[in-house]
Amino acid sequence: MPSHRPLRLLQVVHTQGYGGLERQVLSLSRGLRDAGHSVTLAVQGGSWLQRQAEDERLEWTPFRFRGLVDPVSHLRLRRLVRERGIDVVHGHSRRSAFYSAMARGRGSCRSVATIHSLATWKGFQRNQRMIAVSDAVRDFLIQKGLPATRIERIYNGVDALPDSREADRAAARERLGIAPDRLAVGMVGRMVPHKGHDLLVRALSLLGAVGEPMDLVLIGDAEGNWPDELRNLVFRLGLEARVRLPGYQDEVAALLPGLDVFVQPSRSEALSLSLLEAMSAGLPVIAARTGGMPEVIEEGVNGMLFPSEDAHGLAWHLKKLLDPVLRERLGRQARETQRERFSARAMTDATVSLYRRMLEQPA
Repeated sequence: MPSHRPLRLLQVVHTQGYGGLERQVLSLSRGLRDAGHSVTLAVQGGSWLQRQAEDERLEWTPFRFRGLVDPVSHLRLRRLVRERGIDVVHGHSRRSAFYSAMARGRGSCRSVATIHSLATWKGFQRNQRMIAVSDAVRDFLIQKGLPATRIERIYNGVDALPDSREADRAAARERLGIAPDRLAVGMVGRMVPHKGHDLLVRALSLLGAVGEPMDLVLIGDAEGNWPDELRNLVFRLGLEARVRLPGYQDEVAALLPGLDVFVQPSRSEALSLSLLEAMSAGLPVIAARTGGMPEVIEEGVNGMLFPSEDAHGLAWHLKKLLDPVLRERLGRQARETQRERFSARAMTDATVSLYRRMLEQPA
């Protein structure tokens, strides 16, 4: 196959909601299309990803994806692959990976699956190749017995954000309800326990009077009882005036200029898109030393790391970032790291390279 020929690609995502996986698929699909390839998304009708695909003018087809074995969806996917001459079908998450493996049929189409978490490994090996979004994920999969020769690490990437202006900062802080004289510490992530929101709340409480100028903003879609548990924790610690939970927010990138520090306290994290976006915005970042985050952050160079589950360690780093000179230096280095190593273009190029190498090999 000529190496320059545009590829015909199918991205399969069964999820309804909004999170890092869905945003990564959207960014990849946009990058593939802009690079001249034909991209179709097989998605749940009415899902967040379907709505974004419409806004981005990406081609999409609705599927129901009822469990692992949905004969109607399997047959429709295989027909779509055949009728459109799909070169590579790419599944994201365990269920979608099962569908992508079954969809390729016996023709020349290849299948690949991306593993976006450190919590699942079964079923992905049905695909010819697997993508791990960090070395931590790749090591996890190998430990679970998946063949190393079929796993490729391709880091998540994000688009570089423009340098913010003072007007952007003022508008963002007004939306978030942060006074001009307050230090705004924020995190972005689904409201689920493993994201570690409670650790950040406890760290703020531990700072006491030292952290008095500091306010906390927890941005994320509410799920289950966790938001209520967080509100109860905030109330018990007497932090109601200093902690905000604005819920899901459109265009999070427009809110990042309103923050002074970004924290990713996750208990488990393959590779956080929110962390990369904060770095792209030039924010100093603090992250838990877990999963793929030490692959991004070099302690004291482009950010700070604290031991997972250690609220005291997180509080110590927050205290150090009261220093504006240190915040400026770490934020500048964070932006450079994102542009050099974790760009959406680098992610797209590496993925296309893998697609082409798969197509050069016997089916």
